[in-house]
Amino acid sequence: MSKAWKVTLSIIAGVLLLFAIAEGGIRAFISHQVTSQAPEGTSVSFGAKPVTLGLLGGKFPHMTVDQQSTLVVDGNQFTGNPAAVVEMDNVRVAGNDPVAEELHMTTTLPNEYVRAMLNQQLEEQIGDQGFLSNLITVSAVTANPEKETFTIEFTGGLAGIELRPTMRDGQLALEAENTALFGFDLPDEVANAVSDALSQGVEGNTVGTMRVDDFQVVPGGIQITLAGTDVNFNELQMMTEQPQQVETRSS
Repeated sequence: MSKAWKVTLSIIAGVLLLFAIAEGGIRAFISHQVTSQAPEGTSVSFGAKPVTLGLLGGKFPHMTVDQQSTLVVDGNQFTGNPAAVVEMDNVRVAGNDPVAEELHMTTTLPNEYVRAMLNQQLEEQIGDQGFLSNLITVSAVTANPEKETFTIEFTGGLAGIELRPTMRDGQLALEAENTALFGFDLPDEVANAVSDALSQGVEGNTVGTMRVDDFQVVPGGIQITLAGTDVNFNELQMMTEQPQQVETRSS
């Protein structure tokens, strides 16, 4: 092998080594920056595409943030957030804000969280309306993944409603499978109040221009996947939401 080829190969090897060091350093630095501000146990990954080459073009090719739950439910009060997995593609920095061209966030809302959230929403909507305020108290939410429904029980199980979530034309619909549990027919006011509370609850888990992309009943709760384009990551953290239409229909 000629001396020129040896020199060329040495240069290439050196460049590749520097590239590998830079790639590892950038990944470690960004991962530390994200996890240091996040709940303990949060992990960050970047996929197979080189981060360094992406940065030369002004974008991260891909980033996944797996955030652990900080949720604590105490009666009808709760603090923190459920666990979530955030997938971001082509992340650029606009000013001081990271913006993802495409973003998907999947989170599971536990039964107890849904129950507490519904009671808070119902209290805001009904207020001190005597009969309704006493009747419409959610005592339990039960996920039925084998039936793809979830049941909301009121006043210790005296009455309830079973709902089936479906996606129609990009919109979330909640179909009432049964509104006469335990031999007690629910008045229209109750069904309407539950519908409104569920709408507000779903809205509270949307962020900015994001939309509900998937809604499934899973063991122990409800799994929601949100999707959006050109999503500001700081807005995502601040949980700035826009209304999301929810339709409730009786089958």
